Amino acid sequence: MISTANSYRSKDLSVTITPYELGSGMNKITYYVADVYTSNINCFRTYFGQNTYGTGYTEHLTNMSRDVHAILAMNGDSYCYNRQHTAGVLIRNGTLYRAEPTTSDVCILYKNGEMKTYSPDQFNLQQAMQDGAYQSWTFGPNLLDTQGKALTSFNTWDYIRKAHPRSAIGYYEPGHYCFVVVDGRQTGYSRGMTLPELAQVFENLGCSAAYNLDGGHSTFMTMGDQVVNHPYKSSHQIVDCLYFGEVQ
Repeated sequence: MISTANSYRSKDLSVTITPYELGSGMNKITYYVADVYTSNINCFRTYFGQNTYGTGYTEHLTNMSRDVHAILAMNGDSYCYNRQHTAGVLIRNGTLYRAEPTTSDVCILYKNGEMKTYSPDQFNLQQAMQDGAYQSWTFGPNLLDTQGKALTSFNTWDYIRKAHPRSAIGYYEPGHYCFVVVDGRQTGYSRGMTLPELAQVFENLGCSAAYNLDGGHSTFMTMGDQVVNHPYKSSHQIVDCLYFGEVQ
């Protein structure tokens, strides 16, 4: 096993974090891409704040990372604070917690390592469970078309389309993923990204699928228990996270 401040290598896991900057002055954007390869899908897990499903159980991502010995972690979809119409399905580490309808795009990670995004009218929970659904997220929107090209129209409300701090997940092929966090609301350091700008990042990375998660003051990435990015509300606690770690 080899570990540095921005990389990690072991038998089952490879993580490399790269910072990027775009623009300057009022238009400057700072974001971080964590490129991940894993040979064991069980290294890719999710976690609820205080290890408890339900409303009100929050933790700082650094504490969550320590709780689960995460190598890399990022905030999730804030499953219990989503608007009512985005409730949707909730599958975490193979367990189905919620099966509600939604008007939002849905993202499913399968046990075979595939990650797929669905429009609400495409998604069939029974089929997804039969196919081995392992994790689900309902926030969105989906960012790429079936050819890996950036979408220009998005299934979400106007506020989400504007420039914000962002957290999103990208997929290349089974075993190859990326986490992307974009800092924002900090003029001169990073103004955040609009959805078209975020989608373009994933097209440029060469992802075949990508999905927007909760952003704003929930945008955090950690390597070990150290925060990688510069959140504009650094003490904010979150309700869930995605992480990679060694199988215990």
